[in-house]
Amino acid sequence: MPHIPIVHLEAASTLAVVVSSNETLPFLSDDLRVIAASTSFCRAFDIDPASVTGKRIGELGRGEWATPKLESLLTATATGSASIDAYEIDLNRPDRTTRQLVVNARRLDDGDLDYVRLLLAVTDVTRYTRRSSPERRAGSRQGHPAAGSPT
Repeated sequence: MPHIPIVHLEAASTLAVVVSSNETLPFLSDDLRVIAASTSFCRAFDIDPASVTGKRIGELGRGEWATPKLESLLTATATGSASIDAYEIDLNRPDRTTRQLVVNARRLDDGDLDYVRLLLAVTDVTRYTRRSSPERRAGSRQGHPAAGSPT
């Protein structure tokens, strides 16, 4: 009997929730390829929604998402050895103002270990940021809603 490969299809309801979400959500495979992205994500970062599916996260836009640290953290999240909680990045885009983002990522567990999925939530906190990047990275995230309350 010939071996017939099984194609894993995403649930239509999952894709519909991601795409229609008001949150800026990319939905990724374990190799960091975009399965779907919310319309609000594409709009917020000037990415053509028709072009995102199948691209690696670092290939989005003009490559501004290609940061080694983010990719490393996402890979660790995909393997289950980490999760991303309020990771701050500066999104540097050619001919645009740098945007300060807070990224959260979770590995989604549907019981099928062969098909790992990641859900990212990206919050643009540029308008809340009053400090320079080195000061923010030193641990003070006071002043924006994604940071939570100060300790």
